[in-house]
Amino acid sequence: MRLSKVRVINFRNFRDLVIDPFPTPAVIVGENGVGKSNLLHALRLVLDPDLSNRWRRLQADDIHDGAPALHEGVQVKVEVEFTDFDDDDDAIAMLDGAVITTAGQPRIARLTYLFQPKIPLGAVFGAQPDQPLTADDYSWTIYGGDDTGVDMRHAKEYIPLSVLPALRDAEGDFTRADRSPLVRLLRERPPAADIVASTLEALKQARNQLAQDTAMKQAVDELTARLAAMTGPQLPLTPSLDFAGREKDLIRSVQLLIDPLSNRGIQHTSTGTANVVYLALLLEQLKLRRQASDGEDTLLAVEEPEAHLHPSLQRKVFAHLLHDPNKLLLTTHSPHIAAVTPLSSIVLTSSQGDHTVGAVVPPGLLTATETDDLERYINVTRAEILFARGTVLVEGAADAYLLPALAEAAGFPLDDYGIIVSSVEGTDFAPYATLLGPRALRRPHWILTDGDAADGTHRHQQEPGLWRARNLARIAEKEALHQEIDRSITAITSQELPESGSRTGREHAVNAATQVGTYVGHHTLETDIAPLLHPEMAAAYTAFRQRERTRSTFREALAPFEDGTATSQHRDTLVDKIETISKGRYAQRLAAHVARATGLRTRVLELLDRTEGPITRDDLLAIEGPGTILTLLDDLSRTFRNQPLFPAGTDAKAPAIHPGMTR
Repeated sequence: MRLSKVRVINFRNFRDLVIDPFPTPAVIVGENGVGKSNLLHALRLVLDPDLSNRWRRLQADDIHDGAPALHEGVQVKVEVEFTDFDDDDDAIAMLDGAVITTAGQPRIARLTYLFQPKIPLGAVFGAQPDQPLTADDYSWTIYGGDDTGVDMRHAKEYIPLSVLPALRDAEGDFTRADRSPLVRLLRERPPAADIVASTLEALKQARNQLAQDTAMKQAVDELTARLAAMTGPQLPLTPSLDFAGREKDLIRSVQLLIDPLSNRGIQHTSTGTANVVYLALLLEQLKLRRQASDGEDTLLAVEEPEAHLHPSLQRKVFAHLLHDPNKLLLTTHSPHIAAVTPLSSIVLTSSQGDHTVGAVVPPGLLTATETDDLERYINVTRAEILFARGTVLVEGAADAYLLPALAEAAGFPLDDYGIIVSSVEGTDFAPYATLLGPRALRRPHWILTDGDAADGTHRHQQEPGLWRARNLARIAEKEALHQEIDRSITAITSQELPESGSRTGREHAVNAATQVGTYVGHHTLETDIAPLLHPEMAAAYTAFRQRERTRSTFREALAPFEDGTATSQHRDTLVDKIETISKGRYAQRLAAHVARATGLRTRVLELLDRTEGPITRDDLLAIEGPGTILTLLDDLSRTFRNQPLFPAGTDAKAPAIHPGMTR
């Protein structure tokens, strides 16, 4: 049996959350405050037999802010659907009445927790209640299928949800027999009866032997005398010492030792190790329950399992658990766990206005090869794309170093706004845009790519950057813009590539591409930024070259970019000189200089042939070279802080632009 769909209506963060399909296992990720723990609590309302029924009677702060208030008669629902139980006779019998599919189709069972007002007596006659409703005027139920009369409160005993909270005390639980996962496991797999009998007999003999010890007798006698003196005949007590004398006491007294010499108990290990052992014991217990002929089909949910675990151990433990068939739900903030999570297991939660939405990667959206590539791509660093408020995808390391540095110099540090820059190590953005796009995780993202304009036989060779934007428009489900960019490329590539500048009409195509979140440069990054950052570029190059003549020739290579006379030959010369160091290594050093750069607004005005006045988005886009990257930062600034990249006292705030976002 498999949990296949979840829907939560009017509960806490969730106005109407739908996760379909719901993966197994599931790793729930997202920013702080989006309601990952609340999602688990919603599932507990339906499936947790250990949740006290008083928690199922909701209070005012359990109601979503956008829903009718408690006194107005709100209705809260949590629906869960299960499938893959056609061969399980016990499940078929247990869920009879909850099945929502017709005969001949694979069975799907739906269980619904419903919290709503009781029917007031006056409603029978059409009257309204005299007083606003309170929590006491509500009732809850768990029903099956579409019929509120089919009571399914018993189903949570067969398919229970067990939640291991984030602030758990694993070490403390091991010392309590009623909570110890070791005791629970041993109860599922008890020792043989003859072994228990012989052990108890041995304990009895040891007890009798111990009772004859003089020191033990003296301790008991002295305790008896003290109690008699303290209480007199009103509280007659006769103390004695004993070992476990019953089978259940024997199991409760078993301790788990963790070293080869059996000297150290679990309380002598680290908190992280205790958590791993705790989780392993729970999983073993649940496996035994599922294997039993009448066993329950427990779901185990663990909040923030990364607590107290070294990063490498996080990766090892959860790479094993998440690739092993099990019914495990995790909530996590750990990029180390996210990095080893199969794409099919990710449930990404995010805020959208006043409520939380969820997204998964639908089966079949990505090819097996694309999935493999993406799962390798999402390493510990790049797993941040699952937690970030916004992601900028770039071609390589140079872009990843320089874009944040340029934003820092402009007074717009990307980290402060939860924006990360991630390299795809190439120009094939399609799988990454698909993953983050409207058909999968629906995360705000932008793409920065080189224009690489050239002369060529085919139009995709002449304007490869715009060609990439054309294809990405379709992935973003912006068909009209896809066609507009396609027509622009046709018109643009009918022209010869000028020695300097761009083909006529290219700016219009670049602007259209920005509307789908793709920002196409003019040529390549290093030559595009040179008109704006030539002082920093010269300083960075100096750090790698000691000979003054070599430094001088590099400054000479930058000169045409300073005065706006650069040609294709100048571009090739500059790139060649940088590649003698390597683009990534040079960009790493350059980023340190760029982050400290001053007077960027003045430099931009100089590129616009002005000395003052507001700098609009259209102004930036028209700048040959750095215009595209500046426009990207301007759009990010308007989106995340609602102001232009280079604000002026006379600027009117432009409306925020959200390219790449799902509206």
